[in-house]
Amino acid sequence: MYMSNTKTTKVALPETNVAKFVGDSANAKISPAKHKVSATYASIKASCPSTCKLRDNGCYAQSGPIAIYLRKLDNNAPNFTADSTAEQEAAAIRASFKGGKIPQDGAKGGRDLRLHVFGDATTIKAAMALGEAARNWREREGGDVWTYTHAWKNVPRTAWGSSVSVLASIDDMSEAVGAVAQGYAPAVVVSEHKNGNKVYSEGGIKWIPCVAQVTDLKCTECRLCFKADMLASKGYGIAFSSHGSGKAKINKRLLNVIQGA
Repeated sequence: MYMSNTKTTKVALPETNVAKFVGDSANAKISPAKHKVSATYASIKASCPSTCKLRDNGCYAQSGPIAIYLRKLDNNAPNFTADSTAEQEAAAIRASFKGGKIPQDGAKGGRDLRLHVFGDATTIKAAMALGEAARNWREREGGDVWTYTHAWKNVPRTAWGSSVSVLASIDDMSEAVGAVAQGYAPAVVVSEHKNGNKVYSEGGIKWIPCVAQVTDLKCTECRLCFKADMLASKGYGIAFSSHGSGKAKINKRLLNVIQGA
């Protein structure tokens, strides 16, 4: 248990930012108003893999309302690597709430933390840095930490540690078995949910349509993505239907995949 009189270490944050921590996220998709949730954001140019097929081609963060915040971080990207970006994101987490106890106003007590709403960790060192920051969050009585990664082919699940739930963002269902072999539960974007929004099997995986998309529940109420290791052990993945301002581009890419383009 975190002790409020424990001595905390002040973390000096750099003036040039490629990562940002938000203590009280206003993202209604993540959490209802009655539950508070925190989030981080990281420059896509500095942290996302160039192999991601959504990068510059339908990524919601690059075209939606949130893009204005992304551009501010991306403008500073040329002087940062994937590792130094992750280190800055991790430092922002450790410095949150003055390094003290996480507020106990989340869905299950301590606020949950959505790790890089946009951004990624493309190296083992970067994933380890963020995994350690997640451990610090939990030690300060924070809630669950969850995220997704397009870098699963190069960064094994073990690099993240046990304090963060991580799903592998795959480009199509043919990659699902490979993601599981790396230790991840897979997450995929589809044009629409199948089987009447019920669980269905494809590519050797049992796919659960995103509960937050097919019900009124929010992420912090559903919490399936917070249990990625359990999902992986049982052969489950999460399917998200395309949405937002980038939906048309995403659906076009998905059609090309189906047609073998």
